Amino acid sequence: MSAAHRVLRPFWTCAADGLPWPCAEARRRLSSNDLAVLRQTMAKLMAIAQGELDDTDLATLYRRFVAWTLEPDQRCAICGSRRHAAISGVAPRLIPCNALRAAIAASDLPGRPSAR
Repeated sequence: MSAAHRVLRPFWTCAADGLPWPCAEARRRLSSNDLAVLRQTMAKLMAIAQGELDDTDLATLYRRFVAWTLEPDQRCAICGSRRHAAISGVAPRLIPCNALRAAIAASDLPGRPSAR
């Protein structure tokens, strides 16, 4: 990726256009990478940004960093939403799904023994 569209931390803005990073040009260039790796990388960057951008909520960060990497028809395995999806290797706390959080709290995730 061109250094011009790199992230400026701790503000997480684009060095070239001053927009929230990843800007449209950064997304376009990043999307040429393997999507599975890109999703995991963007989720990890989102976790870092969450610590540096104190006033931004999780759903907004998820849309900014991860949602654009999802396939158009990809759905959340827990609630069926197209706005988010669990991604292999990404901590569930980083996924803005209330049903997923409730399932974790109740230990009702598929394939996981219940705490009851």
